[in-house]
Amino acid sequence: MENNTYLLKDIADIRTGYSFRAKLEPDLEGNILVVQLKELSDKNTIDISTAVKINMQDISDNYLLQKDDLVFRSRGMDSTAAIMDISADNVILSAPFQRIRLRDTSKIIPEYLLWYINSKNAQTYFSTNKTGTSVSMISTAVLADLPVIVPPVEIQKKIVEINTLSEREIELQEELIKKKKLLTETILLKTLEL
Repeated sequence: MENNTYLLKDIADIRTGYSFRAKLEPDLEGNILVVQLKELSDKNTIDISTAVKINMQDISDNYLLQKDDLVFRSRGMDSTAAIMDISADNVILSAPFQRIRLRDTSKIIPEYLLWYINSKNAQTYFSTNKTGTSVSMISTAVLADLPVIVPPVEIQKKIVEINTLSEREIELQEELIKKKKLLTETILLKTLEL
């Protein structure tokens, strides 16, 4: 079983989100949901429940998000990706985000690519290729030239599974620390009542 290395542009289509010319005007009866920064969760998923609904006609399919698309944060300190892990119609991505859509998910799974883009390897690549002084930026060309190590699909699935379990373990440990702190404080305050 051998790993292959590809440039991201050779395995995925990359497109910048839709560039709005004016401030978004929310419309409760609108036909399009717009994914912006606030829709990208800490768990690297996209939460469309908070997305602004707008009325927009004649939108190109190129801007519509599909299940398993990745959304890359190209500006700011955090150059990571999130995954569209649900199916939804009429959801578009706003600029300056980049949409990454794999061409062949039988050779590379979206969850693996998400993990890889957020891994130390890719983050080191992005850190050395950022531009901008006040706001850091990763250009589309730099993103497209990201070298991606691609192991066999079975190995990709194992990497994703282990990463998911590790993230869940960290969440549980953080919950335990909060509960332990609360318990300790409660006990200490109880001693003052004696």
